[in-house]
Amino acid sequence: MTRRLYILPATLARAVRLVWLSDRRLAFWHTALIVLQALLPLGTLVALKQVIDRATRHFSSAGHDPFTWCGAVDRLTADSDLRALALWVAAGALCLTLSAAVRLLISWIAEFHAIAVTDRIYDLLHGALLHADYAFFENPDDQNRLYMAREEALDRPTRLLAGLGQLLHSVIGISGVFVILASFTPWLPLLLGLSALPVLLFKLDRTRRFYEWRKSLTPLDRQASYFHSVMTDNAGAKDIRLYGHGDFCRSRFTAARARLREARVAWRRFVLTREALGLFIGLVVTGLILLWMTSRLLAGAVTVGALVLCVQSVQRGQQAVTALLNAVSALFEDALFLQSFEELLNQPRRVGAPEHPVPVPAVLHRGITFENVSFTYPGCAEPALRNLSFTLRPGERVALAGPNGAGKSTLVKLLCRLYDPDSGRILADGTDLREFDPEAWRRRIGALFQDFNHYQFTLRDNIRIGHPETPESSPDIERAARDAGLEPLLRSWPQGLDTRLGRWLHDGIEPSIGQWQKIALARAFLRPALLTILDEPTSALDSAAQREAFEALARLSHGRIALFTSHRQLTSGMADRLLILRDGKLADDGPLEERSNK
Repeated sequence: MTRRLYILPATLARAVRLVWLSDRRLAFWHTALIVLQALLPLGTLVALKQVIDRATRHFSSAGHDPFTWCGAVDRLTADSDLRALALWVAAGALCLTLSAAVRLLISWIAEFHAIAVTDRIYDLLHGALLHADYAFFENPDDQNRLYMAREEALDRPTRLLAGLGQLLHSVIGISGVFVILASFTPWLPLLLGLSALPVLLFKLDRTRRFYEWRKSLTPLDRQASYFHSVMTDNAGAKDIRLYGHGDFCRSRFTAARARLREARVAWRRFVLTREALGLFIGLVVTGLILLWMTSRLLAGAVTVGALVLCVQSVQRGQQAVTALLNAVSALFEDALFLQSFEELLNQPRRVGAPEHPVPVPAVLHRGITFENVSFTYPGCAEPALRNLSFTLRPGERVALAGPNGAGKSTLVKLLCRLYDPDSGRILADGTDLREFDPEAWRRRIGALFQDFNHYQFTLRDNIRIGHPETPESSPDIERAARDAGLEPLLRSWPQGLDTRLGRWLHDGIEPSIGQWQKIALARAFLRPALLTILDEPTSALDSAAQREAFEALARLSHGRIALFTSHRQLTSGMADRLLILRDGKLADDGPLEERSNK
């Protein structure tokens, strides 16, 4: 419990900073209107007391002549007490009117402010993820936190704004009510505050449980989301219709949702029992204060207006206290999102830039050398690579072969500095890759991975993202497309490079898997790279397209290192050299022509 109280100031600071920095102008007016909205009901209460007391005095001392508008004007002119009564009525009506207008303005500003907060959350999240270590995306715990952040980002800003607004509104409202109640006797605000203590403890306990409860359900929530995506996304549509496993996925989704539903029903039952107890305590306190004030009224110690003011103040005070406790409880729930969100933003980087990075060479002269490189994936016991030592020389085309699980993809990840070796070094012209800024090093690598993306862009943009600095009108884009074997598509598609690809975002052309692979190959060819890495670059290509791809690779490898992995039978001319990995070790290294003749 103490720990939860301790994190409140930090959580409040995070929330206020996030809300304020999203849009300072909206935040200022939102805050000002909330303050005004909190003060207006207090003005209404004071006006109500004055109206009741003055009306009671006036009509008890005056006669009961029939009401006429002309007579009312004459009375107002002649009677100062009646004029004061009319002014207090007008003041109360003005407060009520302003309250309605302010409430409307707040709802309008809050809607736009919530959009601004959401946009800032997305901007911060995207900025952090774009620079996160690749290991983050392969870690289940990190993915649980990312899932929570993505899910909460949709509606958490609205709740966060509402909670902060309610907190400010309640503090001002309670302060005003306590001042009014203290004018009767000092123990009234004390009693009202003490009655809220059990409710506070209940809500803090609920928040503590909610924090752990929500985290425990995240893996199950992700599981349900996964089965939902399998049934609804385009990627699984063919398999489901061919293999007929839709009912299997549906039953798994239904079972996960049923467990989530049971957990949420049990949670609501727990919350409602404690909220009912808090409501009962509030009713008892109200009854005691009403009895006390009634006895004071019968004794002639207070007026009818004072009785109404006291009862109304107690009711409003209880509402404000309840709202304050709900806001505090919601703020603790916000801590779940805000802490996870800040952990995402501030996650430590294992593959980071040194304080004074060495510039990446413009041209490699000696090549890239592995010196006793070993690597084990986080959380795994067995090394993926063991004591690798070899050199990749400039202008050389190197084929990397080996059975599944031999470590080929891991070696590629280390070359791209998606991971760093656990031991040993990878040197570029004698400089350890860890001395470079990883982003600067990656900008000099062109790569085609097995699981390349099918971007729903135009063909031009699909290729251009391989080197975003390339101007849209650059002839290099078309040259890369032709080198990758896309010339027939450029001729057959009416819009050429400006053809929209994919049907997910718009009504475009859906290329075949082989055409998609050629497009990904063009991205790699466009990049002015020191090192070109092609992971199974011809897995979806026919024999003729494969030959064209290797011919293009031969032309482009002048002065650069070309490394490709393959499970296919390699023939002379495809590469200058063959590296074979087995169980993470280098099993063979030599000219391809000699190895292919064995």
